[in-house]
Amino acid sequence: MDTKDYFIVGLGVIGWIWGIIQFRLNRKYQKADKAIEKRFEVYSNFMNQMDEMSMNMRKNPNATYGIPTEFIAEILTGEEDRINNALLKFNENLLETTRNSLQPIMIVNSELNKLKLVASEKLLPKITEYKTLVNDFTNEFQSVLNNLSTKNDLEYNAKQLLSIGHEEREKRMGELWQEIETLMRDEIDYYKK
Repeated sequence: MDTKDYFIVGLGVIGWIWGIIQFRLNRKYQKADKAIEKRFEVYSNFMNQMDEMSMNMRKNPNATYGIPTEFIAEILTGEEDRINNALLKFNENLLETTRNSLQPIMIVNSELNKLKLVASEKLLPKITEYKTLVNDFTNEFQSVLNNLSTKNDLEYNAKQLLSIGHEEREKRMGELWQEIETLMRDEIDYYKK
């Protein structure tokens, strides 16, 4: 073999090495792009689900106000039996509306589980903390509901429902929500690259 043959073999080996390097780099970038696309899909589904749930709660007047007009009409009659029946019925409606309001919390919990699967190392602790706060709220809510279902005293039930929630927890949930949204935007931002 002369120099020319060594040169051609060397170029061939270098070409193969360069091809393998390009293949591996391309594959690495494809995986990163697919991960970003998957995160975008999960994050946008999460945000859409939260928006839809929020919109449904706003459209349901019972979830917001919970005072049926029949109740007010019965109270205005002034008849004691009708007022007592209206209060009992109102109490039942209040309990049912309150129970139904737990459903969105369960949806949030389920969606947070999906987020945990694709979240980055920076986002995961925030989601975990948010999930813990949601579970804490759900447990407290369920405990109060269990106590309410044994009583038919409207004033007692109203006081119990108002006792749910801690300002610290609600404040932290709001802060975490903002942090989670910011991190999700940062993770899927194509324009930074």
